[in-house]
Amino acid sequence: MINVKLQIGRLITSVRDWWKRLRRFHSFQGVTICEADVDPSKALTERKLVLIGSPERFKWLRFKCPCRCGEVIALNLMQSFRPHWSVTMGAGQSLSVPPSIVATSCGSHFWIRKNRIDWV
Repeated sequence: MINVKLQIGRLITSVRDWWKRLRRFHSFQGVTICEADVDPSKALTERKLVLIGSPERFKWLRFKCPCRCGEVIALNLMQSFRPHWSVTMGAGQSLSVPPSIVATSCGSHFWIRKNRIDWV
């Protein structure tokens, strides 16, 4: 009886993990640049990466977590604060972000490379 409960528990965990992986997004729909006083909500709902600040010096990168948990992730791009990330703009408004990102609420871990999401 205990063995059956253990197997059912493993099956439920396996199905739950499979469903979470299936629901994940695998790319962002582009990049938007906003000044600090502009509300980025529309771009966030459109699954865009939102750079906040001036084109000469971006301060934040915001986006919705690609696992669909609903969390809005804000990455610090200012080198004077820690931790901080950097962004690299590529052709066709593609963006890469080193290092990897860990979402605190859901535990998702991923890289953003040319607007694509590489899950760890």
